[in-house]
Amino acid sequence: MRLRIADSLPRPIAYVLGGGASYGAVQVGHLRALAETDITPDFVVGTSVGSLNGAILAEHPATAHERLADLWANMTRQAVFGKMLGTALSIAKGKASAVPNTGLRAVIESAVQARTFEELVLPHTAVTTDFDTGEPVPVNSGDLVSALLASAAIPLVFPPVKRGHRKLVDGGVVANVPISIAADQGAATIVVLDCGFTVMAPEQEDTATGRLLRTAAIMAAQQVRRDLRTVDDRVVLYLPGPWPMRGRPDDFRRSADNAATTYDLSMTWLHGLNVVGPGRYGAAPSDMLIKPKVAD
Repeated sequence: MRLRIADSLPRPIAYVLGGGASYGAVQVGHLRALAETDITPDFVVGTSVGSLNGAILAEHPATAHERLADLWANMTRQAVFGKMLGTALSIAKGKASAVPNTGLRAVIESAVQARTFEELVLPHTAVTTDFDTGEPVPVNSGDLVSALLASAAIPLVFPPVKRGHRKLVDGGVVANVPISIAADQGAATIVVLDCGFTVMAPEQEDTATGRLLRTAAIMAAQQVRRDLRTVDDRVVLYLPGPWPMRGRPDDFRRSADNAATTYDLSMTWLHGLNVVGPGRYGAAPSDMLIKPKVAD
């Protein structure tokens, strides 16, 4: 019997799926847990890997967690980012991007049957960033594959994607967890599926790459905090995850464990959930970065 929660939630309900590369496996656990409740989304908003997971959800809402489990069971670093040697050579030659997006495109095209947003069952928005203006660009019509490719086009890693007159890159640059965009689209209840990218621990990997990841995580955390301050008049369900995340966001070897752990955490949390009005229910991973002040 499904857990009954939906009656306490105002509609429309948006599922918001954040970015985080390999940490996107966390959302498999989130969606598996949500499938055991009567909560259903009216529309979906995703950034980066969340836009891909979100497209699969929007295409087949009832079976999304099963399809995503199959996808993530076979996801590898090489399939998405290519061979490490090729990446190193691209950087050494001074190319604008470390790897081509052919591998990522192949992953997207095999994961989603739809080729336009209009073919999806649920409205879906893939959040991208205009690389010239720095503005967030929500894309929710026309060609689906190029939008998902743009939403995950990490600067310096993948090349920008051109759509019309715009040069688009990863939406995570400005809206890694696009809470405010869902609010702007009219969501009264926002169900947040955060990958936990914002909790890249300071002590992890004291290298140039580690510092770059940590810097990106800090920027993402600040964006989430700003967004949450703007939606205190909505119901926000912030599902839990195994934070802080272990390993780097380009390491897919822990995908199954991350999904399973997230499912267990989410089921426990959902069983204790009691929605009594607008406000945030659940902690954002960025909350963990703020240490409580100790009295003198």
